[in-house]
Amino acid sequence: MRRWLCPLVLSIAACGSSPPSKMLTNGVAVKIPGCSYAFTTPIETTPPSKDDGRVGAMPAPRSIHVSYVGDPTTSAAVAWNTDFDTTGTTLEWGPTAAYGTKTAGFSFAYPTDLAASEDPSVRVHQVQLCGLMPGTTYHYRVGTGTALSGDNTFATAPATAPAETRLLVIGDSRADPSVWGQVLAQGDKEAPDLLLYTGDAVLLGNLQDDWNAWFDAAQPVFSHLPVMFVEGNHEANMRHYFAQFPLPGNQQWYSFDYGDVHIVVLDDTPVDTATIPGDQATFLDQDLAKSTKTWNIVTHHKPMYTSYSGHTPDPVEQNAWIPLYEKHHVDLVLQSHVHAYERSKPLDASGNPVADGQGPVYVTFGGGGADPYPVTVQP
Repeated sequence: MRRWLCPLVLSIAACGSSPPSKMLTNGVAVKIPGCSYAFTTPIETTPPSKDDGRVGAMPAPRSIHVSYVGDPTTSAAVAWNTDFDTTGTTLEWGPTAAYGTKTAGFSFAYPTDLAASEDPSVRVHQVQLCGLMPGTTYHYRVGTGTALSGDNTFATAPATAPAETRLLVIGDSRADPSVWGQVLAQGDKEAPDLLLYTGDAVLLGNLQDDWNAWFDAAQPVFSHLPVMFVEGNHEANMRHYFAQFPLPGNQQWYSFDYGDVHIVVLDDTPVDTATIPGDQATFLDQDLAKSTKTWNIVTHHKPMYTSYSGHTPDPVEQNAWIPLYEKHHVDLVLQSHVHAYERSKPLDASGNPVADGQGPVYVTFGGGGADPYPVTVQP
Protein backbone atom coordinates (compact mmCIF):
# COMPACT_ATOMS: atom_id res chain seq x y z
CA MET A 1 0.00 0.00 0.00
CA ARG A 2 1.42 3.37 -0.97
CA ARG A 3 2.05 5.87 1.72
CA TRP A 4 -0.48 8.68 2.12
CA LEU A 5 1.38 11.89 1.40
CA CYS A 6 -0.24 15.32 1.58
CA PRO A 7 -0.45 16.02 -2.17
CA LEU A 8 -2.46 12.84 -2.77
CA VAL A 9 -5.70 14.09 -1.24
CA LEU A 10 -7.08 17.48 -2.16
CA SER A 11 -10.49 17.11 -0.56
CA ILE A 12 -9.33 18.01 2.95
CA ALA A 13 -7.21 20.69 4.53
CA ALA A 14 -3.80 21.27 2.98
CA CYS A 15 -0.55 20.41 4.77
CA GLY A 16 1.28 23.07 6.64
CA SER A 17 2.04 24.49 10.04
CA SER A 18 -0.99 26.75 10.47
CA PRO A 19 -3.08 26.01 13.58
CA PRO A 20 -5.95 23.58 13.07
CA SER A 21 -9.36 25.10 12.46
CA LYS A 22 -11.88 25.36 15.30
CA MET A 23 -14.80 25.92 12.93
CA LEU A 24 -17.57 23.31 13.13
CA THR A 25 -18.98 21.75 9.97
CA ASN A 26 -22.04 19.81 8.85
CA GLY A 27 -19.81 16.93 7.80
CA VAL A 28 -17.07 16.63 5.20
CA ALA A 29 -16.52 13.69 2.81
CA VAL A 30 -12.97 12.36 2.96
CA LYS A 31 -11.65 10.28 0.07
CA ILE A 32 -9.54 7.43 1.42
CA PRO A 33 -6.60 6.60 -0.89
CA GLY A 34 -6.69 2.95 -1.94
CA CYS A 35 -10.24 2.43 -0.65
CA SER A 36 -13.44 2.20 -2.67
CA TYR A 37 -15.42 4.34 -0.22
CA ALA A 38 -15.35 7.80 1.31
CA PHE A 39 -15.82 8.58 4.98
CA THR A 40 -17.98 11.53 6.00
CA THR A 41 -17.08 13.27 9.24
CA PRO A 42 -19.96 13.82 11.70
CA ILE A 43 -21.79 17.11 12.08
CA GLU A 44 -20.53 19.53 14.74
CA THR A 45 -16.92 18.50 14.18
CA THR A 46 -14.05 20.51 12.70
CA PRO A 47 -12.83 20.20 9.10
CA PRO A 48 -10.62 17.13 8.72
CA SER A 49 -6.87 17.72 8.93
CA LYS A 50 -4.18 15.60 7.31
CA ASP A 51 -1.25 14.19 9.18
CA ASP A 52 1.28 17.00 9.54
CA GLY A 53 3.33 15.70 12.45
CA ARG A 54 2.06 18.40 14.81
CA VAL A 55 2.35 17.46 18.50
CA GLY A 56 0.24 19.15 21.15
CA ALA A 57 0.42 19.15 24.93
CA MET A 58 -1.16 15.68 25.31
CA PRO A 59 -0.28 13.70 22.18
CA ALA A 60 -0.27 10.23 23.74
CA PRO A 61 -2.90 8.08 21.96
CA ARG A 62 -5.87 6.99 24.04
CA SER A 63 -9.16 5.17 23.33
CA ILE A 64 -7.54 3.07 20.58
CA HIS A 65 -9.97 0.78 18.79
CA VAL A 66 -10.49 -1.04 15.51
CA SER A 67 -13.69 -1.26 13.45
CA TYR A 68 -14.78 -1.82 9.85
CA VAL A 69 -16.04 0.77 7.39
CA GLY A 70 -15.29 -1.33 4.33
CA ASP A 71 -15.05 -5.08 3.70
CA PRO A 72 -13.80 -6.81 6.90
CA THR A 73 -11.81 -9.30 4.82
CA THR A 74 -9.57 -6.63 3.25
CA SER A 75 -9.88 -3.44 5.32
CA ALA A 76 -9.76 -2.04 8.82
CA ALA A 77 -10.29 1.36 10.46
CA VAL A 78 -8.15 2.31 13.45
CA ALA A 79 -9.16 5.30 15.59
CA TRP A 80 -7.80 7.01 18.69
CA ASN A 81 -8.09 10.31 20.60
CA THR A 82 -5.65 13.02 21.62
CA ASP A 83 -5.78 16.68 22.62
CA PHE A 84 -7.01 19.20 20.05
CA ASP A 85 -3.59 20.53 18.97
CA THR A 86 -2.08 17.15 18.03
CA THR A 87 -2.74 16.70 14.31
CA GLY A 88 0.00 14.17 13.62
CA THR A 89 -1.80 10.97 12.59
CA THR A 90 0.17 7.90 11.55
CA LEU A 91 -0.21 4.16 11.80
CA GLU A 92 2.74 1.81 11.50
CA TRP A 93 1.70 -1.71 10.57
CA GLY A 94 2.86 -5.01 9.14
CA PRO A 95 2.88 -8.78 9.66
CA THR A 96 5.25 -8.50 12.63
CA ALA A 97 6.13 -5.98 15.32
CA ALA A 98 8.81 -4.69 12.95
CA TYR A 99 5.87 -3.16 10.99
CA GLY A 100 7.46 -2.05 7.72
CA THR A 101 4.67 0.22 6.46
CA LYS A 102 3.61 3.65 7.66
CA THR A 103 0.26 5.10 6.60
CA ALA A 104 -0.89 8.62 7.36
CA GLY A 105 -4.47 9.41 8.22
CA PHE A 106 -6.69 12.34 9.05
CA SER A 107 -8.25 13.81 12.19
CA PHE A 108 -11.07 16.06 13.29
CA ALA A 109 -12.15 17.48 16.64
CA TYR A 110 -15.33 18.26 18.53
CA PRO A 111 -16.48 20.30 21.54
CA THR A 112 -17.63 18.28 24.52
CA ASP A 113 -20.31 20.59 25.94
CA LEU A 114 -23.98 19.88 25.27
CA ALA A 115 -24.62 22.96 23.11
CA ALA A 116 -21.36 22.70 21.09
CA SER A 117 -20.64 26.34 21.97
CA GLU A 118 -17.21 25.79 23.51
CA ASP A 119 -13.97 25.33 21.58
CA PRO A 120 -13.39 21.79 20.30
CA SER A 121 -11.06 19.94 22.64
CA VAL A 122 -11.07 16.22 21.73
CA ARG A 123 -9.36 15.21 18.50
CA VAL A 124 -10.23 11.91 16.86
CA HIS A 125 -7.61 10.36 14.60
CA GLN A 126 -8.43 7.80 11.93
CA VAL A 127 -6.36 5.65 9.62
CA GLN A 128 -8.27 3.41 7.25
CA LEU A 129 -6.46 0.58 5.52
CA CYS A 130 -7.67 -1.20 2.38
CA GLY A 131 -6.13 -3.92 0.23
CA LEU A 132 -5.23 -6.08 3.22
CA MET A 133 -4.92 -9.86 3.06
CA PRO A 134 -7.96 -11.82 4.31
CA GLY A 135 -7.63 -13.93 7.43
CA THR A 136 -4.40 -12.22 8.45
CA THR A 137 -3.16 -10.86 11.76
CA TYR A 138 -1.41 -7.50 11.57
CA HIS A 139 0.69 -5.73 14.16
CA TYR A 140 0.27 -1.97 14.50
CA ARG A 141 0.99 1.08 16.59
CA VAL A 142 -0.45 4.60 16.30
CA GLY A 143 0.51 8.17 17.15
CA THR A 144 2.98 10.75 15.95
CA GLY A 145 6.64 11.50 16.57
CA THR A 146 7.73 9.89 19.81
CA ALA A 147 4.15 9.80 21.15
CA LEU A 148 3.38 6.28 19.96
CA SER A 149 1.24 3.51 21.39
CA GLY A 150 2.56 0.10 22.28
CA ASP A 151 2.37 -2.82 19.87
CA ASN A 152 -1.17 -4.06 19.15
CA THR A 153 -2.74 -6.49 16.70
CA PHE A 154 -5.93 -6.87 14.68
CA ALA A 155 -7.08 -9.59 12.28
CA THR A 156 -9.01 -9.33 9.04
CA ALA A 157 -11.98 -11.62 8.44
CA PRO A 158 -11.34 -14.85 6.48
CA ALA A 159 -12.01 -14.84 2.75
CA THR A 160 -14.02 -18.07 2.91
CA ALA A 161 -16.58 -18.82 5.57
CA PRO A 162 -15.00 -20.60 8.55
CA ALA A 163 -16.70 -23.48 10.31
CA GLU A 164 -17.48 -21.14 13.18
CA THR A 165 -17.73 -17.39 13.75
CA ARG A 166 -17.73 -16.19 17.36
CA LEU A 167 -19.54 -12.95 18.18
CA LEU A 168 -19.23 -11.29 21.57
CA VAL A 169 -22.41 -9.29 22.29
CA ILE A 170 -22.60 -6.79 25.17
CA GLY A 171 -24.75 -3.76 25.92
CA ASP A 172 -25.64 -1.31 28.69
CA SER A 173 -22.50 -0.60 30.67
CA ARG A 174 -23.70 2.95 31.38
CA ALA A 175 -22.26 4.37 34.62
CA ASP A 176 -20.16 1.40 35.75
CA PRO A 177 -17.01 1.11 33.62
CA SER A 178 -15.33 -1.23 36.14
CA VAL A 179 -17.97 -3.92 35.64
CA TRP A 180 -17.93 -3.25 31.89
CA GLY A 181 -14.19 -3.91 31.83
CA GLN A 182 -14.66 -7.19 33.71
CA VAL A 183 -17.48 -8.35 31.42
CA LEU A 184 -15.47 -7.49 28.31
CA ALA A 185 -12.34 -9.23 29.61
CA GLN A 186 -14.33 -12.35 30.48
CA GLY A 187 -15.89 -12.42 27.03
CA ASP A 188 -12.51 -11.95 25.40
CA LYS A 189 -11.35 -15.22 26.99
CA GLU A 190 -13.80 -16.99 24.65
CA ALA A 191 -11.68 -15.88 21.64
CA PRO A 192 -14.39 -13.92 19.78
CA ASP A 193 -13.83 -12.69 16.25
CA LEU A 194 -15.85 -9.52 16.70
CA LEU A 195 -17.65 -7.48 19.36
CA LEU A 196 -21.17 -6.19 18.75
CA TYR A 197 -21.88 -3.48 21.31
CA THR A 198 -25.64 -3.03 21.48
CA GLY A 199 -25.78 0.49 22.88
CA ASP A 200 -25.83 2.59 26.08
CA ALA A 201 -22.11 2.67 26.69
CA VAL A 202 -22.31 5.72 28.96
CA LEU A 203 -24.88 7.42 31.15
CA LEU A 204 -25.26 10.33 28.72
CA GLY A 205 -23.63 10.69 25.33
CA ASN A 206 -22.21 14.18 25.95
CA LEU A 207 -20.24 13.24 29.08
CA GLN A 208 -16.71 12.96 27.72
CA ASP A 209 -15.26 11.87 31.06
CA ASP A 210 -17.62 8.88 30.95
CA TRP A 211 -16.50 8.02 27.41
CA ASN A 212 -12.86 8.23 28.52
CA ALA A 213 -13.51 5.88 31.45
CA TRP A 214 -15.44 3.50 29.18
CA PHE A 215 -12.58 3.34 26.67
CA ASP A 216 -9.94 3.05 29.41
CA ALA A 217 -11.71 0.00 30.85
CA ALA A 218 -11.95 -1.55 27.38
CA GLN A 219 -8.43 -0.76 26.18
CA PRO A 220 -6.82 -4.14 26.91
CA VAL A 221 -9.41 -5.76 24.61
CA PHE A 222 -10.22 -2.97 22.15
CA SER A 223 -6.60 -2.81 21.05
CA HIS A 224 -7.07 -6.15 19.27
CA LEU A 225 -10.80 -7.02 19.06
CA PRO A 226 -12.75 -5.12 16.39
CA VAL A 227 -15.95 -3.48 17.67
CA MET A 228 -19.10 -2.59 15.72
CA PHE A 229 -21.49 -0.29 17.52
CA VAL A 230 -25.27 0.09 17.78
CA GLU A 231 -26.59 3.44 18.99
CA GLY A 232 -28.57 3.34 22.23
CA ASN A 233 -30.87 5.95 23.71
CA HIS A 234 -28.17 7.06 26.15
CA GLU A 235 -25.80 7.91 23.28
CA ALA A 236 -28.49 10.55 22.58
CA ASN A 237 -27.38 11.15 18.98
CA MET A 238 -24.45 13.18 20.29
CA ARG A 239 -21.42 14.15 18.24
CA HIS A 240 -19.24 12.38 20.84
CA TYR A 241 -20.68 9.02 19.77
CA PHE A 242 -20.59 9.51 16.00
CA ALA A 243 -17.13 11.11 16.12
CA GLN A 244 -15.45 8.32 18.04
CA PHE A 245 -16.65 5.29 16.06
CA PRO A 246 -15.77 4.83 12.38
CA LEU A 247 -18.72 2.82 11.04
CA PRO A 248 -20.15 2.09 7.58
CA GLY A 249 -22.79 4.05 5.71
CA ASN A 250 -24.45 6.83 7.66
CA GLN A 251 -23.20 5.26 10.94
CA GLN A 252 -26.82 4.95 12.13
CA TRP A 253 -28.02 1.96 10.11
CA TYR A 254 -25.73 -0.21 8.04
CA SER A 255 -24.79 -3.81 7.30
CA PHE A 256 -21.70 -5.94 6.81
CA ASP A 257 -20.67 -9.55 6.33
CA TYR A 258 -18.32 -11.53 8.54
CA GLY A 259 -17.65 -15.14 7.56
CA ASP A 260 -20.99 -16.76 6.75
CA VAL A 261 -22.92 -14.17 8.78
CA HIS A 262 -24.76 -11.12 7.47
CA ILE A 263 -25.31 -8.49 10.17
CA VAL A 264 -27.73 -5.58 9.87
CA VAL A 265 -27.48 -2.74 12.40
CA LEU A 266 -30.56 -0.55 12.93
CA ASP A 267 -31.10 2.61 14.98
CA ASP A 268 -34.24 2.63 17.12
CA THR A 269 -33.46 6.02 18.70
CA PRO A 270 -32.79 8.18 15.63
CA VAL A 271 -33.24 11.95 15.59
CA ASP A 272 -36.10 11.46 13.13
CA THR A 273 -38.27 8.57 14.31
CA ALA A 274 -40.04 8.57 10.93
CA THR A 275 -37.03 6.71 9.58
CA ILE A 276 -38.05 3.61 11.56
CA PRO A 277 -41.02 2.75 9.30
CA GLY A 278 -39.53 4.79 6.46
CA ASP A 279 -35.89 4.81 5.36
CA GLN A 280 -34.77 2.12 7.80
CA ALA A 281 -37.54 -0.31 6.87
CA THR A 282 -36.75 0.22 3.18
CA PHE A 283 -33.05 -0.31 3.83
CA LEU A 284 -33.75 -3.44 5.88
CA ASP A 285 -36.01 -4.94 3.21
CA GLN A 286 -33.61 -4.26 0.35
CA ASP A 287 -30.49 -5.23 2.26
CA LEU A 288 -31.77 -8.58 3.54
CA ALA A 289 -33.08 -9.42 0.06
CA LYS A 290 -29.49 -9.32 -1.20
CA SER A 291 -27.96 -11.45 1.54
CA THR A 292 -26.44 -14.75 0.44
CA LYS A 293 -25.13 -15.76 3.86
CA THR A 294 -26.36 -18.76 5.85
CA TRP A 295 -26.98 -16.65 8.96
CA ASN A 296 -28.90 -13.35 8.94
CA ILE A 297 -28.63 -11.37 12.17
CA VAL A 298 -30.26 -8.03 12.97
CA THR A 299 -29.16 -5.93 15.93
CA HIS A 300 -30.59 -2.77 17.48
CA HIS A 301 -30.83 -1.39 20.99
CA LYS A 302 -34.42 -1.71 22.28
CA PRO A 303 -35.93 -5.20 22.56
CA MET A 304 -38.95 -6.23 20.51
CA TYR A 305 -40.09 -8.46 23.38
CA THR A 306 -39.31 -8.32 27.10
CA SER A 307 -40.84 -9.39 30.40
CA TYR A 308 -39.60 -6.19 32.09
CA SER A 309 -42.57 -3.91 32.67
CA GLY A 310 -40.44 -0.76 32.76
CA HIS A 311 -39.62 -0.86 29.02
CA THR A 312 -42.63 -1.42 26.81
CA PRO A 313 -41.69 -2.45 23.25
CA ASP A 314 -42.42 0.16 20.59
CA PRO A 315 -45.35 -0.92 18.37
CA VAL A 316 -44.11 1.30 15.52
CA GLU A 317 -40.81 -0.53 15.57
CA GLN A 318 -42.52 -3.92 15.85
CA ASN A 319 -44.90 -3.24 12.97
CA ALA A 320 -42.19 -1.84 10.72
CA TRP A 321 -39.44 -4.40 11.21
CA ILE A 322 -40.77 -7.73 12.52
CA PRO A 323 -42.64 -8.67 9.28
CA LEU A 324 -39.39 -8.09 7.41
CA TYR A 325 -37.53 -10.38 9.81
CA GLU A 326 -39.98 -13.14 8.97
CA LYS A 327 -40.03 -12.34 5.25
CA HIS A 328 -36.26 -12.59 4.92
CA HIS A 329 -35.69 -15.46 7.37
CA VAL A 330 -33.73 -13.57 10.01
CA ASP A 331 -32.22 -16.05 12.47
CA LEU A 332 -31.33 -13.87 15.46
CA VAL A 333 -32.29 -10.41 16.68
CA LEU A 334 -29.75 -9.09 19.21
CA GLN A 335 -30.74 -6.27 21.59
CA SER A 336 -30.07 -4.76 25.03
CA HIS A 337 -31.77 -1.77 26.81
CA VAL A 338 -33.26 -4.13 29.41
CA HIS A 339 -30.46 -4.81 31.92
CA ALA A 340 -30.81 -8.58 31.91
CA TYR A 341 -30.47 -11.66 29.74
CA GLU A 342 -33.62 -12.82 27.97
CA ARG A 343 -34.02 -15.30 25.12
CA SER A 344 -37.23 -16.05 23.26
CA LYS A 345 -38.37 -19.12 21.42
CA PRO A 346 -38.44 -18.74 17.62
CA LEU A 347 -41.37 -16.38 16.96
CA ASP A 348 -43.50 -15.59 13.93
CA ALA A 349 -44.52 -12.06 12.98
CA SER A 350 -47.45 -12.22 15.42
CA GLY A 351 -45.22 -13.19 18.33
CA ASN A 352 -46.32 -16.83 18.41
CA PRO A 353 -43.78 -19.62 19.06
CA VAL A 354 -42.89 -21.63 15.96
CA ALA A 355 -40.52 -24.46 15.11
CA ASP A 356 -36.78 -23.90 15.00
CA GLY A 357 -35.80 -22.11 11.82
CA GLN A 358 -39.32 -20.79 11.16
CA GLY A 359 -38.82 -17.43 12.88
CA PRO A 360 -36.13 -15.35 14.54
CA VAL A 361 -34.96 -15.87 18.11
CA TYR A 362 -34.84 -12.61 20.09
CA VAL A 363 -31.99 -12.29 22.59
CA THR A 364 -31.40 -9.41 25.00
CA PHE A 365 -27.86 -8.82 26.30
CA GLY A 366 -28.09 -5.94 28.78
CA GLY A 367 -25.52 -7.03 31.34
CA GLY A 368 -22.61 -4.71 30.59
CA GLY A 369 -22.56 -3.04 34.01
CA ALA A 370 -25.79 -1.07 34.42
CA ASP A 371 -28.02 -1.93 37.39
CA PRO A 372 -29.87 -5.21 36.69
CA TYR A 373 -33.61 -5.21 36.05
CA PRO A 374 -36.10 -7.77 37.37
CA VAL A 375 -37.38 -10.11 34.64
CA THR A 376 -39.75 -13.05 34.78
CA VAL A 377 -40.40 -16.22 32.82
CA GLN A 378 -43.25 -15.75 30.36
CA PRO A 379 -44.77 -18.18 27.82
